[in-house]
Formats: sequence, structure tokens, C-alpha cells
Amino acid sequence: MSGLLAYFQYQALFLWLVLAAGWTLSAVNRRRERLRRLGHHKVHRCGGGGGSCGGGGGVYFAPNSAGRIEKGSGSRSGYTLANRSPDGAIAVAGDDARHLTTSPICGVVASGNGYGGGATGANGDADMGGAVRRAAASQARLRCGSYTHPSPAVLPPVCAVMPVKGCRPHSLNNWKSLLDLQYGADLEFVFVVESREDAAVSALEELLNQTGCEAPGAPGRKTGVKMRVVVAGLAQSCSQKAHNLCAGIESCDPRVAREQGYILCLDDDVALHPGSLRDLVEDLQRRPDVFMATGYPYDVPPPGSSFAAYLALAYHLPLLIAFSIAPDTAFVWGGCMLLRADRLLPGDPGGLLRAWRNGGYSDDLILASYCTERRLGIRVPPFAIFPQRLDASMTWAAWLNYLHRQLFVLDTYTNEHNRKTNHTMMWLHSILSWLLVLPSLAALLTLVTQFCKALVGLAIAAAVGRHGLVAGTAPLLPLLQLPGGAVAVAAGWAAAHCALVFMTAEILALFRVLSPNPVVQHVPLSWFRWGRLWAAMMLSNAVLPVVMTYTYFVPTVVWGGVVYRKRGGRVTPICRR
Repeated sequence: MSGLLAYFQYQALFLWLVLAAGWTLSAVNRRRERLRRLGHHKVHRCGGGGGSCGGGGGVYFAPNSAGRIEKGSGSRSGYTLANRSPDGAIAVAGDDARHLTTSPICGVVASGNGYGGGATGANGDADMGGAVRRAAASQARLRCGSYTHPSPAVLPPVCAVMPVKGCRPHSLNNWKSLLDLQYGADLEFVFVVESREDAAVSALEELLNQTGCEAPGAPGRKTGVKMRVVVAGLAQSCSQKAHNLCAGIESCDPRVAREQGYILCLDDDVALHPGSLRDLVEDLQRRPDVFMATGYPYDVPPPGSSFAAYLALAYHLPLLIAFSIAPDTAFVWGGCMLLRADRLLPGDPGGLLRAWRNGGYSDDLILASYCTERRLGIRVPPFAIFPQRLDASMTWAAWLNYLHRQLFVLDTYTNEHNRKTNHTMMWLHSILSWLLVLPSLAALLTLVTQFCKALVGLAIAAAVGRHGLVAGTAPLLPLLQLPGGAVAVAAGWAAAHCALVFMTAEILALFRVLSPNPVVQHVPLSWFRWGRLWAAMMLSNAVLPVVMTYTYFVPTVVWGGVVYRKRGGRVTPICRR
């Protein structure tokens, strides 16, 4: 029996190390993104000949936070936009920061018309536009194997569809921050409600008046962002969210599809960074072979958060790894989905909306299956991570309902491919949870028992005056007899803890770069209570297989006041409270 326990404890060690590796890789990717952005905004002086950035005194420009170009200083005349690549040499002229394409390996490759119609190289020579661009492209190919085209000066239109229900205390500020996104092209927000009686309607009308967004029938507003409210009606054969998404997408202007634009699907509580939309669009513009881009939230527990709030945080932490290890993925998060509009409009040519409407419950899992089945690419860039404030007063009942809803989706599907994918995740999630938690709890119990024995031995030795602390090691013998499996689990957990703290620190630092002037204050690392978090991690994974089994055999769940019943993987006619 002890040998079997030791085997499972070494299995737990392996799982802890997997978590540590995943969180470390996530931290490294976020750090690279943060340093890339910080380096992109640094001013690099360009000097003497050869077109390389060096120590000379050239004239330079640097993009500021508004995306414009500011003139630098130097001994030469002319206007030159230059940057330094890690291997030391590439500086190309241009008249707009949007024409820059940066790479952590290749540096900067830019193209443009130059200031006043002529292109200027880093050495100050004028009127070299075509030659400089060709030389830059050639150098980029030599360094990286392929040339990355610069971002377009004119971005395509985007229609953002957001299903909303009710108005929570933070909703108005969050929606206002979304309307202030720095995109710089046609952008329309479609807020979708189930009925006119929804409390969100009056709040959205107030927001429209406050922000002065353009509304249908009211041209001449003070901003170029459009905003309107769509009433979708009550869902009958799918989740209300999927129903609202379909209604909102179908109400979008078909011009978005004709002009190769995008549909952005958002949850109403997602807090995007000011430049997130533009970054996501430009990422897809550089990858025409990819269908969509997504992201993932990082849960932030406010000070004084309940233990149930940490349970919700603990559920997301292992899942974050799937959205962090590589920008090309097979996973989708429903809170932020940027889709190419020509597959949705007009008339749903790709069939995604029909899949959502025909008994669909989970918009993101259906979309992930839709993409993998058709070999459509999914991107999750390292900057696509968003802060999500947890409810500090979350109750145990609310957490159990939350966990039930999260696991309920794994037994819903639209076809056989979707069913196999979801059920595989269901059983793997359950088995791995117990393989991690149960041996770890046994190791923890062993360690606590042995330490208690050592303390008792020391106390007895001191009490009877046998000088055990000096004469021998008998009282400390339990510490020298710790099982190898228990020590291995403790070492694996220590590695995972260091990786988790490292990742959290890097993500919070990236948030400060992506949102230099946030709507709410930046989150300090001191907000996190690590002991409470690890206790929540253990309990959450211990309870998960039980709730998963309950979800598999009980066909109903309550979400947003609606009772959903599944049959054959699809939502049947629903009941409202």
C-alpha cells in the first residue's frame, strides 16, 4: 500500500512540475510582450552610415502614446523614423508609427512616404523610398526567413456585440471604458438585451447621453463611435447568451463583411485595455490564414475577498496555461472573440449562428469545435489577457453554482466531434484533479505527522532532562525518515508556488503597460493571499470530480435566473423563474 501511495505521489510531483512549467512559460511570454512594448516606445538615436542605428547624431522620431510621431534632435536635417533591432542594424524611414512592424528578433521594418514626400534613411540620405524598403525587406528575410508586412494605415470596420443583462455597480464604468477604446476606425457597439424591461436599457440610454456616441437617427454626435441597443427577445431553444449574440450579429451592417471587417463578441463584464482592439485587429491583419482571435481573463481578488472568491480564482489558474504557451491555439474564451465578419454576414454562410441557435449552450466551446473541425486558425496573442475583478463577497452557494455552470458546458455539444472533444476534457479534468490533490493531501498529512512527532520528541527530551538536543538525534529522527514521495510532492508544490507568483507579478506588470491610465487603480501583488489561494486550489480540485459527476447525471442548471435542461447535448425548451 505504501508503495502504491509513493507511486501516486510521484505522479503528483509530475503534475505540479507541469503546472510550474506552464505558469513559468506564461510569465516569460508576458514579460517578453511587456519588454517589447517598452522597447517600442524608447527613442533610438541613429548615427553614421550604413543605415544602422548607432551612436551618431541623427534626427529621429519616436511614437508617443497617441500613436503620433514626435521629432527628435540631432545634427542632421530631415525627418527620420528609426529603431534598433536586437542584432544591431535596421532603421527605415516613415511618416506614421502605424507603419512600424516590430519583432523581438528582427527589430523594426517600416515603410512609408517620408516626411514631405521623400523617404529618409538613418544615414540622412534623402529620396530613397523604394530602395530603402527593398533593402529593409531583404535584411528582414536574411534575419528571419520572411518579411512581415507593415500594418495598414486604414483599419477595417469592427462591430462589437455585447449581450447584457441587468446593471451591476461597476457595469456603467466598464461600458464607458469600452466606448473609449483607441481604435481609430469605424467602430460600432451593439448592446443586446432580452427585453425592454431589462435594467440595462435605461443605464445604456444614460451612457449614450453622457458619452455623446453616434446613434441611429442622431448624426453629428461628438465622437465617431456608434452605439445602439438591440432587443433580442427570449431564447427558446438555446442559451440566452447565444440567442443574444446571434441577434446582435445579424443586426450588424453587412458592409463590415464587404470591407473585410470583424465582429467582436464581448461579455458585459470584460475590461479591455485601451489598445486591445487595435492590437487584436492588427494581429489578424498580419495573419490572413487565421479566422479569429481570443484572449483570457486573469481573476483579481479585491482586498478582503471571501474564500469562495479564491475558489473561483483557483479554477481558472490551470486553464490559463492553455491560453499562454503559444499564440496559435485550439481554445476559445467566450468573453472576448474577434471573428472575421465574412463568415457570419450576410446570412451566416459559415453556419456558426445556426450551431449556436440549434440547442447551443456554450458559445465558446461550440466555436472552438467549429474551428478545429474546419481547420480554422485561432490566435491568442500574449497581450490578450484582461483583468477581471472577482466578487469580494462571493458566497459558497454562488461559487457552487458558478462551478456547476462551468462544468455543465462539457456535457453539451452540437455534433459528434463536439461531443468527443467535450467529454474528453470532462474526464481528463476530473482524473487529473484527483491525481494532483489526493496524493498531495496524503503527503501533507505525512509531513505534518512527522513534524508533530519531532516536536513531541523534542519536548519529551527537554522535559526529562536527557539532553536530547545535544547528545543525539533521536528526537529529530522523524524528520530524517520522511518518505521520498512526500518530499517530492513538497518540492513540486514549492516549484509551482514560485512559478505562480512569478506569473502573477509579470501579468500585473503587463497590465500597467497596457493600461497606463486605467479606469480603476492598478492591482498590487499584495492583494493576493497565497495561503488562502493554495487552500482554495486543493479544495476546488478535490470537489471538482464530484460536481462533474453530478453535472453529468443531473440534466439541469440555473444561469441568470433561467433553468436550462440538456438532452442529447442540446438545450431543450427552457423554463424561466
